[in-house]
Amino acid sequence: MRTVFVASAVIMALAGCSKKDQPGQGSINQLRVTVPASAVAAAAVSGAKAKAVMHERHEGMEKVGKAMKLLARQIKSGAPDMAVVKTKAAAMNGLAQKSSTWFPAGTGPDAGKTRAKADIWQKPDDFAAKMNAFQSASAGLNTAAQGGNPESLTATFGNLGKSCKSCHDSYRTEMHH
Repeated sequence: MRTVFVASAVIMALAGCSKKDQPGQGSINQLRVTVPASAVAAAAVSGAKAKAVMHERHEGMEKVGKAMKLLARQIKSGAPDMAVVKTKAAAMNGLAQKSSTWFPAGTGPDAGKTRAKADIWQKPDDFAAKMNAFQSASAGLNTAAQGGNPESLTATFGNLGKSCKSCHDSYRTEMHH
């Protein structure tokens, strides 16, 4: 439990101090968070804790998916409601930054019903790189949204979608109910 908390604290601390540009300078700030591969493998959980993390992961990913759909509709509309975009982009970014805590060892397919493939824990360096890309792309979209520039949303949303697809193609299985 302590290891999970310490790993989460380190990741959040890195997230908070990694901006390359200062807000308000007209650039798209990209938050670069480096999730060490050891964060995926080191903090093993089991039993009720594993089930709780798996539930949190499922709920978090559901929220990410819903935010992506809403953002896609807004951005593709040609006249997005920037208040909605700002709110959803901020929520998406918060979930993205938290997502690196959703995959401790012991929460794979052997622990129960999940769309997460065992490859996540077998290829931690590649998974961590894909997680970093997701977090960075989410931060970029959030910065574009908070800047209120509808023109920059299409590219940054596209980058976010590519990062999601890249990880899903490698590490998510289709679940049949």
